[in-house]
Amino acid sequence: MKSITRFTKNIRGNQCLNCESPISYEDNFCPNCGQVNDMKKISLIQYFSAYLEDFYSFDNRFFKTVIPLIFKPGFVSKQYVSGKRISYVNPFQLYLQITILFFLILSIFKTIDQYKPGGAKSSDPMVELNRDKAISALDTIKQVTLKEIQNPDLGLDSVTLSNITDEIDNFQPVPQVADSTKKDSLKAHEKILLDYVDSIIAAPGALLVFRNKNSSSHQKDSVMESLMKTIDLKIKKLEIPKQDVMVDEWSDVGAGWAEISKNYVLKDLAASRIQEILNAENIDYTIPTSVMVRSRKVDSKSRLEGIVKKVTIFMEYEKEEPETDVLMALDDLQYEKSYWNVFLYSKSKDWNEAVKDPQNYGRELKDRILSRVSVALFLLLPIFTMIVALLYIRGKFNYTEHLVFVFHAQTVFFILLLLFIVLGRIVNSEKIPWIIIPLFLIYLYMALKSFYGQGWFKTLVKYVMLNFFFVILASIGGVIISFLAFMI
Repeated sequence: MKSITRFTKNIRGNQCLNCESPISYEDNFCPNCGQVNDMKKISLIQYFSAYLEDFYSFDNRFFKTVIPLIFKPGFVSKQYVSGKRISYVNPFQLYLQITILFFLILSIFKTIDQYKPGGAKSSDPMVELNRDKAISALDTIKQVTLKEIQNPDLGLDSVTLSNITDEIDNFQPVPQVADSTKKDSLKAHEKILLDYVDSIIAAPGALLVFRNKNSSSHQKDSVMESLMKTIDLKIKKLEIPKQDVMVDEWSDVGAGWAEISKNYVLKDLAASRIQEILNAENIDYTIPTSVMVRSRKVDSKSRLEGIVKKVTIFMEYEKEEPETDVLMALDDLQYEKSYWNVFLYSKSKDWNEAVKDPQNYGRELKDRILSRVSVALFLLLPIFTMIVALLYIRGKFNYTEHLVFVFHAQTVFFILLLLFIVLGRIVNSEKIPWIIIPLFLIYLYMALKSFYGQGWFKTLVKYVMLNFFFVILASIGGVIISFLAFMI
């Protein structure tokens, strides 16, 4: 056997440097421990090449494993469990290497996309198209109007004609407001609420504490908090029309939260009216954000409802006071400075970021989910292997041999997915990677039939059952991973 690192005999010795066993000058390796018979001092190139060889094993075994693994479904797994193991890379080691390479290349692509000109800020083509149509239609209207006013029968003098022309030229399209009926309905509720605010402020003694120069800030805050709680109860009785919130994509988060927050919008409107009245009477008092938020604290019938309302309160406060430290915020909101409240406040900050910029936050969350997929699969594959073992319980393979097959199948999935992702970027198409789904399903059926040696009908039945159970496991794992990606 020839040495993989040295090719000249004059650097070999007669004693192994590792186990000190006697060896021949002709031996490339120590017969006792297997170390290369090499007396020369280690070089930098040799050091790193040895590291790569040990970690990635990019030698003949790697290609002898990967190529038939892809093109001969089930063959490598069958060979490995039959005892021919020295010829192939360890299944777990290969799976680990491929997944590391997969996520490494994905992270490289992500970094490249961050510096792509206009990549993150490209505008929605439909929005631009609609705007272009609106401007085109407006230009047509302007031209027709300018032509009509030139008619001498209208009897317009030169000054009036000039003023009208200037107004038409300076007119610009305004953003379209969707669902005008619901907007008008909300406007009606705003008027009812403002009238209610005016009535309670006009009551004798309503502003007595605020007019009194001897009143402390704490006294004023307490009165204002009670006042805002009264207004909050009025808002709940208004029965503001709401539509179902459907969040199919991260871009819908902002609109969905706006629909949920209609009550808060009205309450902020009421607070603005009160502040205007205070300013009109030259009363030196500004409604603190903490008072507004604390007035929303109500007793909840269930623990879950209490958590949701607490998070909502934290979100409202953090949105108004983004620079406030979490402990100071809890103190201002009069909440206990517990680990649980600190955690909820930090998550409220994350959710505010999602509402403010759903597209960017959605990308970040997606990246966090992808970074945990490898860990999730590592935990799910042994469970999935148990299902495989149960379906083939009458076969000759034990659990570990079933695990070899599962690791090999999952390794092929990552190899194919990586190849098609790279190909998709080369041809600049996002549809290319989806080819892997039918391709891998065909591969999996062929691998099952080859490895377990059963007929096509039995294999098909078990193949359908395995995919059914895998979809269930993947869905459960996806929900858990998504939850943990947001929470951690």
